[in-house]
Amino acid sequence: MSRMLKPGLLFLGIAFSCLFFYTLTLHNDHVQILLKAFKYIDTGVLTNFGNAGTGVGFVPGSFLTVITALPMSWYFSPYSAMFVILVFHLVSLLLFSNVLKENFGPIVVVDFLLLYWLSPWRVEQSELYNPAYLFLFSAMHFYTSYYMTKKSFWLTFFHVIAIGFCAQIHYSVLMLAILSLGLYYFRFVKVNWYGFFAGCAVVIASLIPYLIEYSTQQKLTVTLNKDSHSFIARNLILVYPVLKGITYWIRYGAISYGRHIFSEINFAWMNEGFLQKAVSVSFHSLKWVFSIITLLWSAKIQGQTFLKIWKTEHPFQRDAVDRTQVVKEERINLYAFYLFFAMLLAVALSPVELNHWHLILCFPVITVLMTLGFSKLRTKLPPRKFQWIFASVLIVFCLFDILGALGSRSHSAHSNFHQEVMTLYREYEKDSANKLNTNYQAWHHYSLDN
Repeated sequence: MSRMLKPGLLFLGIAFSCLFFYTLTLHNDHVQILLKAFKYIDTGVLTNFGNAGTGVGFVPGSFLTVITALPMSWYFSPYSAMFVILVFHLVSLLLFSNVLKENFGPIVVVDFLLLYWLSPWRVEQSELYNPAYLFLFSAMHFYTSYYMTKKSFWLTFFHVIAIGFCAQIHYSVLMLAILSLGLYYFRFVKVNWYGFFAGCAVVIASLIPYLIEYSTQQKLTVTLNKDSHSFIARNLILVYPVLKGITYWIRYGAISYGRHIFSEINFAWMNEGFLQKAVSVSFHSLKWVFSIITLLWSAKIQGQTFLKIWKTEHPFQRDAVDRTQVVKEERINLYAFYLFFAMLLAVALSPVELNHWHLILCFPVITVLMTLGFSKLRTKLPPRKFQWIFASVLIVFCLFDILGALGSRSHSAHSNFHQEVMTLYREYEKDSANKLNTNYQAWHHYSLDN
């Protein structure tokens, strides 16, 4: 059974990602990336700063430009760059699945394929913007942390690489950095210092082009937007954003998605008015039933897991136990526990209020927790009853994925992302001044106004 399900679920997840690629509607986050790719294609010059963060300046590094501009220079289509995103997602699936298969058997991988690979939380991130790339770094950090029970050069090296290159994609890397410090301090991992310094050297070398550009353009600095009333640890004072982070943590394990594909799914692509209204009312009514059920289940699974760790593992006592000896489910649970507190600290330190894509690094690990709970349900229930549950989750995921792609905030059945990007490129070609300008203000102004 699992042999038939695995390729089917894998193919279905790829198909949903491709559908989201195709029906994507161009917006500013895409434009920021595409302008840098256009510049490289036309001039051969790499732009060595990343996208603008929410109220906190530009992400440093040229890594994002490289992984988008180079594929588009080989075959000029946004789908070339988006293929890299799909590869990142596939590699993340492979890394998580490897840990699960080795420790819990192949049947658990089937459950993970359903809950991770087909989840709208993952599929919805199939678009050309920063957070879409984060799944790979989440997987690399998890995989290396899980196996860093001995001082391995390569595991330590890739652990550092995961953090260093994630920093050139999105500021949410702060969660991984805090988590790594915690894992080391609480004796969860062992560090090979040769691997550590080798990884640091590669990361620093990758930042040299940015540092050179920064030396001539001071406004590239990662500074707070004064007009946004932002300051470090703002969310610790306001408190609500931290509570919001906790709600996202629970929602990542449930059918309670961001408003892009939850409250904002529309049926404008249906021509028949009565049918459109009937389907819309039915869908938006039923979604709340699944949302409430799965939210309660997510809270129960994670609450029980973390409460058990709190009572039995002495997680914040450094010398209570050598945690490199902890294995299998206990090790995964402990990793997720430390990630939860790293997330809370990162949210508290953030100068801006966070949305679901800011914390998406947590989603894959939360899904691992939910997969373990789901697999236990498989062993407890009669096979036929579990099959109904499995099929129900599959149908709901497919509905959200298909309907979200056909009509939601950033997607439309009438869109053709390739054509929209080609139109943008023709407009860009007409503006030789912006095409050759490397000043960050001109780029940002152009991306907003076109």
